[in-house]
Amino acid sequence: MHELSIAESLVELLEEQAVTHKFKKVTKITLEIGVLAGIEKSALFFCFPAATQNSIAEGAELVIQDKLAKGTCQHCHQQVLISGWYEPCEHCGKLGINISEGGEMTIKSIEVES
Repeated sequence: MHELSIAESLVELLEEQAVTHKFKKVTKITLEIGVLAGIEKSALFFCFPAATQNSIAEGAELVIQDKLAKGTCQHCHQQVLISGWYEPCEHCGKLGINISEGGEMTIKSIEVES
């Protein structure tokens, strides 16, 4: 379960930002996770409270937004949105999409208290 290490790394990042931006507590964090990122949302929700225990993010609300993947079809060269690996092109029906987005996790927002 690499979601625990993701949550722990997130806490480290938040604590670094707290020093830089001088805030004392994180109350809410919103993540955008690409559907191809390989991150199990339920596992991240499960381990987030343990990872944030005794940190500036303890008790913070975790919100996760899904992000569809984008790519370009190798055959018809159209841009497509996909929700999983090995989906056919919605325009020509062929397999072979060069993925350009959808495998990343981004912090969209952080709500804090000074």
